[in-house]
Amino acid sequence: MAVQFSGLASGLDTDNIIKELMKAERMKVDKVKKQKTKLEWRKDIWKEMNKKLYSFYTKQVYNLRSKGTFMKKTTVSSNDSIISAKANVNAAEGTHTLTVTQLAKASFLTGDKITKDKDNNDIDVEASTKISELLDFGADTEKMISITTQKNGGTPVEITIGKDDTMAQIVYNIKKAVADVNISFDSNFDRVMMSSKNQGEDVKLQVGGDANLIKALGLEGKVGTDGENSIFTYNGTELVSDSNEITVNGLTLTLKAKGDVNITVNQDTQAMYDNVKDFITEYNKILVEINEKLGADRVVGYEPLTQDEKKAMSEDDIKLWEQKIKDSLLRRDDILTSLVDSMRSIVGSSSGVDTSGLDYRYLSELGIVTGKYTEKGILHIDGDEDDTLYAAKTNKLKEAIEQDPEKVADLLNAIGDKLYSKMQEKMKSTEISSAFTFFNDKQMDNQIDDYKDRITVLEDKLTSIEERYYRQFTAMEKAIQMMNSQSASLASMLGGSR
Repeated sequence: MAVQFSGLASGLDTDNIIKELMKAERMKVDKVKKQKTKLEWRKDIWKEMNKKLYSFYTKQVYNLRSKGTFMKKTTVSSNDSIISAKANVNAAEGTHTLTVTQLAKASFLTGDKITKDKDNNDIDVEASTKISELLDFGADTEKMISITTQKNGGTPVEITIGKDDTMAQIVYNIKKAVADVNISFDSNFDRVMMSSKNQGEDVKLQVGGDANLIKALGLEGKVGTDGENSIFTYNGTELVSDSNEITVNGLTLTLKAKGDVNITVNQDTQAMYDNVKDFITEYNKILVEINEKLGADRVVGYEPLTQDEKKAMSEDDIKLWEQKIKDSLLRRDDILTSLVDSMRSIVGSSSGVDTSGLDYRYLSELGIVTGKYTEKGILHIDGDEDDTLYAAKTNKLKEAIEQDPEKVADLLNAIGDKLYSKMQEKMKSTEISSAFTFFNDKQMDNQIDDYKDRITVLEDKLTSIEERYYRQFTAMEKAIQMMNSQSASLASMLGGSR
């Protein structure tokens, strides 16, 4: 920038004049900055809305389409200390009789007490004791031990033991190498203790490898106990398993002791009702928030504030000003409007669902209804105690669940499938939006980048304009100064001639 003369000759406040002239020019930049700020706010609001919609899609909508969500069963064991049970959706309702005659067992192997070191001296073995204190490795730096968990022809797993390995390290290395074995060194009894994680008659722990190493670890001549199968009678038929955790006819059983048990299975109608209610609650929350954003008041005369404008306002006033703008940014948004229309069509009236072959065709037949037009699609359950407006009505949903839960589930699943597919369709990746995103995030990013480029160009232009103003005023100051100098010289000449 050229040397500036700030009113020395003219007496003008040229800095202030240029500042005022630049205000008009800066308005063009401020306008674009405000547009960029509003778009960034809009994107942030959409991101938060998208997070809520995606959560609704992956939880409540996903569950709505799953039969297992609604067809839950309860189980009651006549003696939970013998057998505890859980029922899946396919479990037959009624009473099941069971008798446990044998529990499945793992294979156990307990080593001898380790009392001597390699020199046959008494030793108190700890987890930090090195194997080289118990065994003379000679010229070797490592030895091998192998472990087999199968009774007949199992493949041995070999583990390398280094001379500097401690008892704790040996235990860790075996655990890491043999996934289906539990092993520990019990320093209270100075013994290595092992057990198979699997149960059943085909399981048996066996140790092999270097004979001296095996002896030093107290495992010489040791073999595991034979594993055993569980044997039980289910509704008159004897069954055999290699585990005490068994699934039979939709029942997951945990056998705990020998004895007789009755397991009673019933439809969990309350859980089904609660799941329907949970969906409606979350659906209503989403709908209310979308309706609030779409129906927000139109704001006139409100734009994002410049830094100079913020200086003249309090922090609270700034927050209120900006919030008023943010609340209106999704007003009449086309994407949200399309989404909520689809949701209401499918869920509110079931008109978007193929109901052929279903005994219940509409949610209203289950007492799930929409309220006044002003509620914009909010759902109510007739007779639900938590809905004060509808609590006095007959609870058709509970009655339907009690009478035929499977038919109720069929309609809910059909609605869930349709809603899930529609939301999935609206989240497909396109040129202007990413996958699992309801709004045009890619398009917004491109628009924000465009605004940034425009602001850079305008800022450069402002700098050029400001420099031009200063050059012009500097030239004027120089001209005035020259004229003043010439006038002074002339006056001096005229005065000197008298």
